[in-house]
Amino acid sequence: MSTDLDFGRYARPELGRLFQALNLDVAYRRGHGDHLTPESSDGAETADQVLDLVGGAGSSLFGHNHPALVAVARRCLDEQLPFNAQASIRPGAAVLAAKLSALVRATTGVDYVVTLGSTGAEAVEAAVKHAVVERRRRLGALREELERSLRRLHRDGLADLPCGSGPAAGRPCGEVVGAAVEKVTELLRAEPVLVSLRDAFHGKTTAAGTLTHGSNVPEDLHVPGPRRVRLADWTPEAVVAALDDRLVEICTVTLDADGVPQSRARNLSPVAACFAEPVQGEAGVREVPTETLAALRRLADRHDAALVFDEIQCGMGRTGTFLASEPSGVVADYYLLSKSLGGGLAKISAMMVAADRYVADFGRHHTSTFAEDDFSALVATAALELYESHRDRIVATGAELRDRLARVAARWPEAVAEVRGRGLLIGVEFRLPQPESALLRAVFDAESLGFLIAGRLLHAHRVRVMPTLSAPTTVRVQPSALLAPEDVERAVAAFDDVAGLLAKGDYATLLSHLAVPPTGAWRPRQHVPSPPRPRRARHDADVPHVVFLANLDNAATVRSLAPELAEWSDSRCAAALDRMRGELDPFEVVRRRVTSATGREADVSVVAVPFTAAQAVDALRAGHRPWLSRTVLDAVELGVALGGDVVGLGGYTSIVTGAGRDVIEHEVRVTSGNSLTAACAYDLLQRHLSSSRSGARRVGLVGGIGNIGAVMADLVAPHCDSLVLVGRPGSGRRLAAVAKRMAHLVDVSVAEDLDALRDCPIVVSATNAADPVILPTHLAADREVLVCDLAVPGDAHPAVANLPNVTLVSGGRVRLPNGQTPHFPGITLPPGIVYSCLAETILLGLEPAAASPSYGGLSVDGVLSALELAGRHGFHPTRITAADVSTTPWMVRDSTGLTTLPEVGI
Repeated sequence: MSTDLDFGRYARPELGRLFQALNLDVAYRRGHGDHLTPESSDGAETADQVLDLVGGAGSSLFGHNHPALVAVARRCLDEQLPFNAQASIRPGAAVLAAKLSALVRATTGVDYVVTLGSTGAEAVEAAVKHAVVERRRRLGALREELERSLRRLHRDGLADLPCGSGPAAGRPCGEVVGAAVEKVTELLRAEPVLVSLRDAFHGKTTAAGTLTHGSNVPEDLHVPGPRRVRLADWTPEAVVAALDDRLVEICTVTLDADGVPQSRARNLSPVAACFAEPVQGEAGVREVPTETLAALRRLADRHDAALVFDEIQCGMGRTGTFLASEPSGVVADYYLLSKSLGGGLAKISAMMVAADRYVADFGRHHTSTFAEDDFSALVATAALELYESHRDRIVATGAELRDRLARVAARWPEAVAEVRGRGLLIGVEFRLPQPESALLRAVFDAESLGFLIAGRLLHAHRVRVMPTLSAPTTVRVQPSALLAPEDVERAVAAFDDVAGLLAKGDYATLLSHLAVPPTGAWRPRQHVPSPPRPRRARHDADVPHVVFLANLDNAATVRSLAPELAEWSDSRCAAALDRMRGELDPFEVVRRRVTSATGREADVSVVAVPFTAAQAVDALRAGHRPWLSRTVLDAVELGVALGGDVVGLGGYTSIVTGAGRDVIEHEVRVTSGNSLTAACAYDLLQRHLSSSRSGARRVGLVGGIGNIGAVMADLVAPHCDSLVLVGRPGSGRRLAAVAKRMAHLVDVSVAEDLDALRDCPIVVSATNAADPVILPTHLAADREVLVCDLAVPGDAHPAVANLPNVTLVSGGRVRLPNGQTPHFPGITLPPGIVYSCLAETILLGLEPAAASPSYGGLSVDGVLSALELAGRHGFHPTRITAADVSTTPWMVRDSTGLTTLPEVGI
């Protein structure tokens, strides 16, 4: 759908990408009450109705397009009320402000001056600004008073008279008051301090973002704002005394009835305001205890600061009372409202300041183009009237819904931690699952759980939810006051289904909505610079630690890595991988200990790099190599953080980093493991060539310009009768350069057609292709043919193995010494056998002084060095054919010919 593509390209690239990955990329055409009508893939409206429990993150207290509010909106348009009438009396704003003041006064007994805006964050910014101005005016008035007092003392000849009592007793009056003037002046110059609570959410603009405890927001997205102190300890005593060290004592002087100067101490503070949400909506719907709110009132009074209750989400009746703070009995100085105030139709907010604290000229200088328009004000006034008529229903419906959800939690305590909230502001906190497989543990992280639950509810039950922003394991439930009984049943059944699937560990069903092919073009996630590298993890100093990076061979690898998804077909696995591409970070799959035939040990971590070979090829073709390389480098960072002494690059992780050249490390050794891969093939070919008759030693090499293929050409050339370098169309010039290098050793030719292999009784293949390139038709049918396939995934089509005259050997496999059979999920080889690139990584761990033979381009010397290293520790080449798995000692060539290394570890 073009709107999906445009949204992801021109509006919200990251959200568009994320929604596609989670199968939440849905557009809605119509909204009525608590229901939304989705748009189909062809742009038409569907008959499907989605129950909307997101409720505009609290904005839709009266549902979508409530008839009474729509009527007001239509009337405004029909009567052609001016939207832009700035610098005039705004009747709608006046009515709304008076109505708001009256509603809050009914609880607090205080009149309010109301500043209207367009968004909740704007209201927070206005409150910060007003509180800072209020503090400055108060300190300014105090300084003015002290300066007048000091002039009076000098005029009356009392400046040098000592104070008769008080904390400044004995000090000259002028000196005491002068010191007070200086301290007040310093406080006026100092940056004001704002106070907020742990886990607070007040918005994402600069000052509001400073007050917000956004632990799930990248650090570099926080723009420095006002000075802020966050209160982590909510106990009343800790709250009240939290900023005592910021208090500044001054002394003032007054004359008693006898004209004797007396001193008195008072405290001043840099604190301008204390902010709190009575119910922290985005922190997982958590009520701030009454005792903490009361302590905040005392803290604000202690510092002569404003107490600000941010009721943008929890106020305006959503919890059953107009102010969520009303049951606490604590009265604030400022109240902030938005969201439900607009009735789901208007963008509007209100900052309400107690009239006796309001700075009169604030409203003259704090202006906003779109504030106070009659359209929004009249819709908001109608919304207030709806609240008054629906108050009892909000309480009753909210109590019923919460009680029913609490029963779900009681039924599935393994899945649901708690149901919290009041009225129609409810949060359902889910426990983070702990699947057996590392892959699913990576999928179900704290940031993703709520979105995965949302996907299941949407696609299986047509119920729409979203996690809270700062506590994404909690799902928000914020329906309208009009929620019907049948919709309560529908919502409860949906939550019961999800909780049951989580409790039973039925992840294949829970995640089934991800196993659907995505639509639209995929774009990689934009790179975010990494924070400074942490110290490497410490490990047992006597046991080296190696880390092996491996991408997924193909979609079927998903089932190997996550047996919980065993029922998924290859096509479903492929769809899920395509949908989630770029979402998962590299993760440690397993850690095992391997012992050498010499008795040395190494701990081996396998780290999954979450893309398949096919996805790597597609990304390279689409110009996304930087994303591939960056993903591998992130895996290297993880390997270093895990304490790896050696990092091995398996499969495409080596290819996309230029055989490891892009990996810049100085504390760890890096290897592609390709030298031992070539050594395995060399061992097999030496045996075969030495026993082949003349004329049967013609070798076809596919992939001769690759890292492994090029060194294989150097290794094989001296021992064969002729060599054919075969590549894809267009590779002839590069292959000719390889051929020229060894023309003095063997009769070598170049071909750009795989049919050239029909003349070759020996075929070696080591391409980077994601799909098979050697078909049965490419091979001779009238003679015995040996095919050594070094590629992962394999270059030879599976049908090649069924040819009666062909022996297909999956090369590059090594058996571990002494019968060890550690299980490495994702590596689907017979027990005790590993890929040679993994084996080389382990061998480097076993010999800390050995240089990596496979960093960058390969050499014959490096291959022979890897072979000798493997033989010394009992790692031996293994041939895997359709009929047999066989392991033999390494063969080496010396002055007497081919000899066998000792059978160590077999």
